[in-house]
Amino acid sequence: MGAVSLIIFGGLAAAWVFFRLPGAPEELATGHYGAAKVIAIGLVIAGSALLGRRRARAAVAEETSEPERA
Repeated sequence: MGAVSLIIFGGLAAAWVFFRLPGAPEELATGHYGAAKVIAIGLVIAGSALLGRRRARAAVAEETSEPERA
């Protein structure tokens, strides 16, 4: 949930800078750079969580498919 909120927050920050709303930095590149960092962090967290979930599923599937040895 935290990763999704970071991605959404970064998108809102980028839109805020794009429309030059109050509080946006004078230099547009600075605002977009900050928003891109927040979005990138959110994407890395989301990707890591999905990769961990995939590995856990693969481990469970591997355990159930192995034949028992006597």
